[in-house]
Amino acid sequence: MNALIHSNYAALIPIQIRIHEDALYISNDCVFPTGWTVETLLERHRSLPYNPNIANGFFRAGYVETWGRGIEKICEACEKHGVPMPEYTLHPEDIMIKFTALQNAKIPKRQNGGLSGGLDGGLDDVLEILRKTPSVTNTELGELLNIPLRSVQRKIKRLKEQGIIERKGGRRYGYWEIKK
Repeated sequence: MNALIHSNYAALIPIQIRIHEDALYISNDCVFPTGWTVETLLERHRSLPYNPNIANGFFRAGYVETWGRGIEKICEACEKHGVPMPEYTLHPEDIMIKFTALQNAKIPKRQNGGLSGGLDGGLDDVLEILRKTPSVTNTELGELLNIPLRSVQRKIKRLKEQGIIERKGGRRYGYWEIKK
């Protein structure tokens, strides 16, 4: 919400989010009052939203207060969840916030660049559903996984090619058998 309220939409640069194995970065093109520093942001300050109409909408909906507590609330949430405090990099026309992942939340990379653990490409999710509901259709799989039917078909094809699953019975009344 903070990024939306303070974004400089005239610059035509979207709010950018970058996810790494060990951190999350949010970058926002915005306009700061003259002389503001990271220290100014972290201490109590009055609200100076770059987009007061958007800020007012969030205020009326009950999501924000009338004075600048957005960053304070971000820090409070990090503390509450035991996450390291975010790191702020402030430039005259943009801000970047780095959230560092907890050590036990980091996902290590495998040698080939994929994420470790289980099968690649979300195939574990498909297998989990097939174990629980062997008669599930591809359309139902897509709805459960919130992915397009074509993506489901590709995942099913890969699992069949790897000999992990096999279809028993017909398309309408059949079921999936997990081999491995």
